[in-house]
Amino acid sequence: MIDPVEALNSDKIQELHKIAIEEFRPRAAAYEANADMPEANIQTLFEKGWLTTTLPKEMGGMGSNLDTDDPATYLQAIRVVARGCPGTAHCCQVHNHTAWTMMQIASEDQIERFVKPMFTRPFLAAFVGSEAKRRHMYMMNTTATPTDGGYIVHGEKNYATNGPMMGFAIIFTAIAGVENYLDNHLMVLITPDMEGVSLDNSWYRPSGMRIASSPVITLDNVMIEQKNVLGGPGTYPKMRLQGKFHLGFAANYLGATEGMYDWYLDYVSKRGKGKDGIIQMRTGEMKIALKAAESLFHDAIRAWKTKDVVEAELLSIAAKSMAAHVGFEISHKIIHNSGSTALFDEFPLNRYIRDLETHVLHAGHDRSAQIIGQAEFGETFDSTLQR
Repeated sequence: MIDPVEALNSDKIQELHKIAIEEFRPRAAAYEANADMPEANIQTLFEKGWLTTTLPKEMGGMGSNLDTDDPATYLQAIRVVARGCPGTAHCCQVHNHTAWTMMQIASEDQIERFVKPMFTRPFLAAFVGSEAKRRHMYMMNTTATPTDGGYIVHGEKNYATNGPMMGFAIIFTAIAGVENYLDNHLMVLITPDMEGVSLDNSWYRPSGMRIASSPVITLDNVMIEQKNVLGGPGTYPKMRLQGKFHLGFAANYLGATEGMYDWYLDYVSKRGKGKDGIIQMRTGEMKIALKAAESLFHDAIRAWKTKDVVEAELLSIAAKSMAAHVGFEISHKIIHNSGSTALFDEFPLNRYIRDLETHVLHAGHDRSAQIIGQAEFGETFDSTLQR
């Protein structure tokens, strides 16, 4: 197994870290202003092979995901990109999770049509489960009604990350007339040019993570042929695939906090504040918290190779929650140590903070703690859930 520390210290990850700080971070302000996709960043990630990180080496990918002997490289890539631009890191995360899922489930024909083009042109894939008023992570309002040759899909999905550069998307639906989500949850593959598919890119205007553009997708009675059905009813929850994505979020939270912290150290040092005792104390507390979050993150990665699936999921939830809480804690201490001028738009600090404040809401941390508590008391729980 390639250990997380080994992966982090590799030449290719260190090169990516440098690109994230020197190229991605300076571009962020311009992209953020209009919630634009970071197209130049995505082009660089494509050229360097980071958009196919989770795909098999036999295809030309890096072969890194939790199912291989290299569970760490793709996660450390998300982490170091987030040090420079958390929004770009999320785009990369969603894309690579989509590619990895396709390799686990897709037919040979689907791999030919949707996955192999990832090596020849820079587009992004989307993974869209989110909906307004969704009752449960696996219970959809978007319906797939059986018809000759496939399904008619109708509904509205939101937070469709990568939408403006989307080559294709995996869409979560519910088979009409079937109640139990383990039997009605269905994934279908769509492309933006399908009749009845429309995207509203103007909808996504949050305070943070604006670069990870995530529009609304409307599906107006879209005909989905059987060849574009991914897996079968209940495949996603039954395979526990959602549980494998906790660490992608943890990587982003940790990397964003590290990027903010490293920027803060340079900023405060250049202003001659490093000799102040209170600032030294707060900085020491921040470093301790960061090392604790990193240690748990690395332990969770290793757990996918050393423990059973549920234990690995629970540890991954803990790592994700720890990284989020450390991010909140450190951002507040950085503000106190740096002063209000550090929050001016000319500096990246306010973007780091807004990205963290927005992104951690993607995963329900109260639910995360509840799931771990349920496990501790021997109660029934589902450690695949994000919220």
